[in-house]
Amino acid sequence: MPKKTKDNLKKIKWSMPPFSRVIKISDLNVKKNNQFIINLLKKETISLVKFLDIRSLDFFKCSINLVYLQDKWEINGEVTINCTLQCVISLEDLSFKLKIPFKRYLSSNLNLQSNKIINYENINCDIDPLTENVDLGDIVSEEIYLALPKYPKKNGVKLRNILRTEESS
Repeated sequence: MPKKTKDNLKKIKWSMPPFSRVIKISDLNVKKNNQFIINLLKKETISLVKFLDIRSLDFFKCSINLVYLQDKWEINGEVTINCTLQCVISLEDLSFKLKIPFKRYLSSNLNLQSNKIINYENINCDIDPLTENVDLGDIVSEEIYLALPKYPKKNGVKLRNILRTEESS
């Protein structure tokens, strides 16, 4: 599996997100906060587990807010998950609880931040192109994928004597 980075995700494309929640931008209220709660169906949970390549997804909670800011839309939210991953050394199951806050912007002007000073809290923000529809399931799936540990390891487990080399005389 390739290294998980936001730059790499531009190269790694999936044909469909594991679950989909498409909203039409023109249906949103520009004067106030638009809030969405995402609950997964059983088949969507199974699809997300396969996409993330994890053992199981035991808890999923997601809330997303879309707010119009003069020249762009801000998408901010939080995903809370409890999942089971496999230790890369001992192959034991590990329980993980993650709270994943995220913030993105939708803008028709993708060079929006090129001349602005970037604050520390905005380093992990993304600017995505503003289109007629946005798939919140695609955004949430990507955020979870990036937040999961690449090589989950159980505390205290060490790699010992797995690889032995013998020198011939």
